[in-house]
Amino acid sequence: MKSALINEVFASVQGEGPWVGQRHIFVRFIGCDLRCAYCDTPDAVKSVVDGGQQPCLAQASAGSFEREQVSNPVIPSALTNLCARLVLPGPSRPVVSLTGGEPLLHHEFLAAWIPSVKAQYRIYLETSGIHHAHMRDLAGLVDVVSMDIKLPSATGERARWDEHRQFLSAAAGPLLFVKTVVTRAATDEDIERAARLLAEHDRRILFVLQPAGGAFAPEPKDLLRFQHLSLSLLEDVRVIPQVHKVLGIP
Repeated sequence: MKSALINEVFASVQGEGPWVGQRHIFVRFIGCDLRCAYCDTPDAVKSVVDGGQQPCLAQASAGSFEREQVSNPVIPSALTNLCARLVLPGPSRPVVSLTGGEPLLHHEFLAAWIPSVKAQYRIYLETSGIHHAHMRDLAGLVDVVSMDIKLPSATGERARWDEHRQFLSAAAGPLLFVKTVVTRAATDEDIERAARLLAEHDRRILFVLQPAGGAFAPEPKDLLRFQHLSLSLLEDVRVIPQVHKVLGIP
């Protein structure tokens, strides 16, 4: 039976991208093959804490902020139960946001689990946008793809332009938007290359510039310049901060 290492399962509002404010049930997977300088979820990168396997912290109910420890790895039926207890009664279709870490590192688990819950939930995938083969494995199972473009000047990592180009093709079908985290180290050259990459694929794709916070925060004038530069190539470019951090919620 497939299983996955999961860092936490909880309900909150989506804090990034064009669906900010929408209630999501978040499933945060453990494991990432990148080490971005600005990473704000370091606990989702490592699976071992204090010499032992880190447990999954699962919200106890929709009306409570209390969390309980669930042993890792988690099997599909257990994840289904953890999500089901966070569903609110009412007419709206709940959204499950797959995040991390990098959820596509668990593509075999997701391919086994999503079909069993797709009728109940809208599936929203947050990804670094480099695992194009794994994205193809989930074709038809995901409703929304939030794809990152990793700017080498911001991440401190090597450039991933070719992986991003292949991922754009692999993600064709679901509702797709692209965001990039902008730090004070981000360059005009990287922003323009990212915008050109999207324009070559489809200039109508929404491009979100997400300013990093704290010591990584870019200057406001730079954000506006990056938006102007991107709008010379794309139809819809928005500057959207991490709203959940502004509100002080998970």
